[in-house]
Amino acid sequence: MRIRFAAAWCTATLAGLAVSWWGVQHAIGGTALGDAPVAAVPARTGRPPAPPPASTPAPAQRETLTPGPSATPSPGRSSAAPSPDGRTRTYAVRSGRVVLELREHGARLVSASPEQGFEVREWRQDTWLRVELTDGEHGSSVIASWHDHPTLVQVYEY
Repeated sequence: MRIRFAAAWCTATLAGLAVSWWGVQHAIGGTALGDAPVAAVPARTGRPPAPPPASTPAPAQRETLTPGPSATPSPGRSSAAPSPDGRTRTYAVRSGRVVLELREHGARLVSASPEQGFEVREWRQDTWLRVELTDGEHGSSVIASWHDHPTLVQVYEY
């Protein structure tokens, strides 16, 4: 009698877990735990230019941020939650993934996940942010700038 009860309990528990996970996997899609939407920003080839000085605007526009709905914060990770006026964007590059929180006049690095053999470098000034995933010779740079214009994002592959 105890074995049948234990078997029925285990079966019911496993079925409940399976149904719960099936429902939850759709809810966590698009968060830090799931597949985040990837921003479609054209990539340039060649070495990226040096980050723009604080007094010079970025030379080329790639993406202009317009005010919109904020992204859903990641459960359990308050550092990944965007501010009320920002949007979280994921940039899939050859060397890994970069997640930025973009605001109309600013950006913040949420996370950077380099591919194996690559490392993350970050530079930040008052009017720009540069995240580079590099192995020393090849890599990818994601540059956000917002000096005298809405936030622009440029992606370079080298």
